[in-house]
Amino acid sequence: MESLASVFALVYAAEHQSYVGAARVAGVSPSAIGKAVARLESRLGVRLFNRTTRSISLTEEGTLLYERYKRIIDDMDDAEAIILRSRERPRGRLRVSVPHIVGHHLLMPILPMFAERFPEIELDMDFEDRVVDLVTQGLDVVVRSGELADARLIARHLGEQHFVVCGSPDYLKRLDRPETPDDLTQHACIHFKYPSSGRIAPWAFHPPYERLLLPRSLSFNNSDAGLRAALDGLGLAHLPVYVAAPHMRAGTLTPVLTAFMAPFGSLSLVWPSNRQLSPKVRAFVDFVVENFAARPDAFRPAADLSP
Repeated sequence: MESLASVFALVYAAEHQSYVGAARVAGVSPSAIGKAVARLESRLGVRLFNRTTRSISLTEEGTLLYERYKRIIDDMDDAEAIILRSRERPRGRLRVSVPHIVGHHLLMPILPMFAERFPEIELDMDFEDRVVDLVTQGLDVVVRSGELADARLIARHLGEQHFVVCGSPDYLKRLDRPETPDDLTQHACIHFKYPSSGRIAPWAFHPPYERLLLPRSLSFNNSDAGLRAALDGLGLAHLPVYVAAPHMRAGTLTPVLTAFMAPFGSLSLVWPSNRQLSPKVRAFVDFVVENFAARPDAFRPAADLSP
């Protein structure tokens, strides 16, 4: 029990950056929090907090311990939620990681409905384009593209991703419209660059055009920046259909080469297989699947968008 008290003391003190704030949450005295942390530091032989007269902050060792201890507390909350709450009453903190482009264009529009339906779920969302490790980072669920190769994870299919090459009407007035992917060598091409590796994402053409060497006129590690550049007439961009479609309907982007586009891989919700599916994760997964299914246009092939 003394070890468990130290777990809560460290986590609360780290989150409130004071023993007073931690004590208020834990319902004990500040001295009790301080003694629990001191006992933990003595047992481990390391300093867990940097202390000043006004605040405290975690050391490197303290940060490592906080991340592990926080997952323990979250798992305890999940276990209690599974026992005490039905599926209709999911609650607690839900940590979600999602690529920027998916988060901005597919998840953000439906979050108000989710918050209204599940007011007791506290959403903690990271917009992150690199591949994250759910297990080590304590995430509950992530949105991931491509095939699932990790046996520790379970996936729920959301749909096939389709991309489209498009540019502004003004840009296509200045240059000849490309008739085949080979014609792109005469165009300014706007690329997405993976943040974790710096690698340029390929453009999804059917063979024999799948390995074209395209001009690298502009490269961004953020898809919305590429969208903005295309809208501003800086070149042709390779964008997800669900990103480009509203601008095509508005006439601010024009699709090209749609007959040559190939599927770009699946989009899935993923969560760790070593945890019982908690009510809050089940609620989020079912809600996203339901709402994505109501938007089949988001996952239509690019050729279907042609007038």
